[in-house]
Amino acid sequence: MNPTVFIIDDDPDQVALVTAQVERGRRFATKGFTRAESALEEIRAEGPDAIVCDLVMPGMDGIAFVRRVREINRSLPIIIATARGTEGDAERALEAGATDFVTKPIEPRALETRIHRALEQAPKEELLRSFTQAKFDPHAIIGRHPLIQQVREFITDVGSVPQVSALLLGESGTGKNLVARAIHAASRAAGYRFVEINCAALPAHLLEAELFGYEKGAFTDAKQAKKGLVEVADEGTLFLDEIGSMAPELQAKLLTFLESRTFRRIGATREQSVTLRVVAATNVDLASEVQRGGFREDLYYRLNVASQVLPPLRAIRSDIPEIARHFVKRAAEYFAKPLPEIEPESEDRLQRYDWPGNARELRNVVERSMIFSKGPRLRIVELTPFATPQPAAPAPVDGLVLPRGLTLEEVEALYIDETLRELGGNVTAAADQLGVSRKVLWQRRKRHGLLTGKE
Repeated sequence: MNPTVFIIDDDPDQVALVTAQVERGRRFATKGFTRAESALEEIRAEGPDAIVCDLVMPGMDGIAFVRRVREINRSLPIIIATARGTEGDAERALEAGATDFVTKPIEPRALETRIHRALEQAPKEELLRSFTQAKFDPHAIIGRHPLIQQVREFITDVGSVPQVSALLLGESGTGKNLVARAIHAASRAAGYRFVEINCAALPAHLLEAELFGYEKGAFTDAKQAKKGLVEVADEGTLFLDEIGSMAPELQAKLLTFLESRTFRRIGATREQSVTLRVVAATNVDLASEVQRGGFREDLYYRLNVASQVLPPLRAIRSDIPEIARHFVKRAAEYFAKPLPEIEPESEDRLQRYDWPGNARELRNVVERSMIFSKGPRLRIVELTPFATPQPAAPAPVDGLVLPRGLTLEEVEALYIDETLRELGGNVTAAADQLGVSRKVLWQRRKRHGLLTGKE
């Protein structure tokens, strides 16, 4: 059965026109409405697969209609269309929950493509929404060690306080991203967006544009205005990974934002405000960076309202088998293989190893082992820590070893004398080896006082 698309417009002629456009490819069924209120009743009763709705209508306009639909269905594709839109209408429609925004007259093939794309995206949006709205499960943080229990309590405590900043510290691979997402899921903002950016991945000017956005014409390539991630994360959580890598000039702007929760897009004159939680993470010792002047002290204290050091695997060795089994289960599902048991000898080796890459390294080792696994027992591949290549040992010296501090004349004298000694005093052979005539060799020996009485 073809997907059903509701067409809503207060002008009957427009309903007929858009209906014809949508049905032209015989891929969709349609149902038309001239009143948004009537469409809402139908949506509650049977529910279409997508909606195309006019923006400007008497009574309930398109923006109000989108908000009402979102109370009924959070993922239903809604395309807003208008012929008399003003600046900001598209942004208002998308913020209300619309999936797309088009202007009339609508090219039939383009409308068909937009509906098809919206229908393809709807399941993904629903999956994402169900994930972000899921309540935090303390058991999602694996392990029974007291240090892991501290992390669970930290997540619950921080998540229960709206908008409080949090700082996650610890070695690379200890799960800072996972804990940041858990804080989001444990908070009232769980139904809103979790937005992540790696502060080490962009230079300062690009990172500022990504965080705070920019207006059209703010710089050469700013062809249109763009929202920053602080706007996208409004009401939700902004996760600043690798905060220790942020440039000093941007640290000052971030501090101002954290103090007031207001900002200006690049090139803008008016300030905007948002309500969100900021979670920052780093594997750098920020306290030491503050002492050396690499990180602002005031920003450090502003971020460090609530902080938690995540333990490395070597500090929670008793939990390593359980964490490994979790990764084995995930890998078996991903590789479509039967779920094996880790052989006892391998579990022992897992616990003895120091895991410099922590959980990330453990996951990679498990996945690599699963690739070559063929039976009900999983043997963990050889555990070899990443080692920096060392320079090769110098080859044994076969020749003259000279002490440091000699002049060039002294070096030449020693070399001539050693060559003659090796050749048993044969002057002709020594001259040939040194690449000079017997006469030149005699002159050099005389100058260095190497001639014997017979010569």
